[in-house]
Amino acid sequence: MPQPLSLADLSRLHPIAAREAHRVCRIARLPTHEREDVQQEMLLDLLGRLAAFDPARGSLEAFATVCFRHRGIRLAERFRRERAARDERGLDDPLPGTGEEHLTLAEVIPESEGYAAWCGQQTDAVAAVERRLDLDRAGAALDGRDHPICAALVEHTPHELGRRGPLPRSVLYRRVAEMRLRLLAAGITAVA
Repeated sequence: MPQPLSLADLSRLHPIAAREAHRVCRIARLPTHEREDVQQEMLLDLLGRLAAFDPARGSLEAFATVCFRHRGIRLAERFRRERAARDERGLDDPLPGTGEEHLTLAEVIPESEGYAAWCGQQTDAVAAVERRLDLDRAGAALDGRDHPICAALVEHTPHELGRRGPLPRSVLYRRVAEMRLRLLAAGITAVA
């Protein structure tokens, strides 16, 4: 019957697991935030194999290192298979071998299996059409000089734009208020 691991044993094995997890992440080209998960998988695998540990054949550190390396190899191979199974093409990439040079993946995927569904997300074609129509109505309701402001507001707050942009904050806030009124007059209410 194997003896359970003590806290002293775990504290000796923890740096070994951390080093091996770092190695697996480097080999499998995983981001650094995955290292802790890999390390936990290795420690869990070790706990399952602890019954096979024989102190007469070697130290606990050597046994753990071999277990970590074997588990690391299996994990790295799994990550490589998952990466190879992913489709790296974009929707606007031309499809090879279709005969037409302008045929893209977006044109081939049926609407019922749109890109969001292809990625595992839920899709609602009616909501997408309504959103597109709302955006068209909003673009027609707004003045052309407001379009760059709307595009900049996607990434920045009005306060940030006023601080670094060509328009003073007071003018920018007044223009945003005017845009809201124009959109409301066109029948488009504010979401937030």
